[in-house]
Amino acid sequence: MSVGFIGAGQLAHALVKGFTAAGAIAANRITASSPDTDLPTVSGLRKMGISFTTSNKEAAHKSDVLFLAVKPHIIPFVLDEIGPDIEDRHLIVSCAAGVTISSIEKVRNTIALLMH
Repeated sequence: MSVGFIGAGQLAHALVKGFTAAGAIAANRITASSPDTDLPTVSGLRKMGISFTTSNKEAAHKSDVLFLAVKPHIIPFVLDEIGPDIEDRHLIVSCAAGVTISSIEKVRNTIALLMH
């Protein structure tokens, strides 16, 4: 199983740190994406040994489980961008408050989970 994060901010950093510390998944099976490579959290993620890209499409392509770890107002743009790359194998987990499951499931009829 591979895990991807769209967004590389504090939430993604905390989740990656927790997952790897608990032994739930190896760092080399995780990819994160962000257009901002200067974020302090990006440096931290790289130090943990995960793969990093500026391409959301690449993160989606490499992942079986995909966390949408961006601010709620960014979600529609992310879904428009990665929608064509979402396949039946993907499990989408939204970390964005106020984003409904139905709005995510409209993207290629994926199964979405909301994290509160």
